[in-house]
Amino acid sequence: MKFIILALAVLGALYLLWRSRQPPAGMVFALDDPRAEAAKRQARDTLPEFWAALEAAAPTDSEFGLKFDLNHGTDHPDRELIWALDISRVDGVIQGRLGNPPLNPAFREGDLVTINPDAIVDWAFFRGNVAHGHHLTRLMIELSAPRDAAQARAALGWD
Repeated sequence: MKFIILALAVLGALYLLWRSRQPPAGMVFALDDPRAEAAKRQARDTLPEFWAALEAAAPTDSEFGLKFDLNHGTDHPDRELIWALDISRVDGVIQGRLGNPPLNPAFREGDLVTINPDAIVDWAFFRGNVAHGHHLTRLMIELSAPRDAAQARAALGWD
């Protein structure tokens, strides 16, 4: 019995080690990928649409989010693009809560963060059941397997 417990513990430890060495979920683009840079530029150029919808607070608009570089302006060597939800902008200060678990160990999912406007790379919200924005997401969908792309488009109300 002790042998079985020990074997399960070793297997569990090996699995955790293997999993910790896997690349992060999502799609990773080269730093200078022209498609990703074009999507970010389009998101920044259309950011006034996001702010107008957030400030209007229409009852059909929901799930406002900003994708930004969590490590922007820090001494952390890596970029980490992550979604922040529950967005607010008061007197020019942008805040949100991290919408998924970050890689940077100084943060946790749900942490309240202040977002530098220069770090914003995408935005999104739902109007009714249709997502608006999601410029990088659109690129990821375009590069995804057809079945995955169809599921993503349906979830975002784009089918």
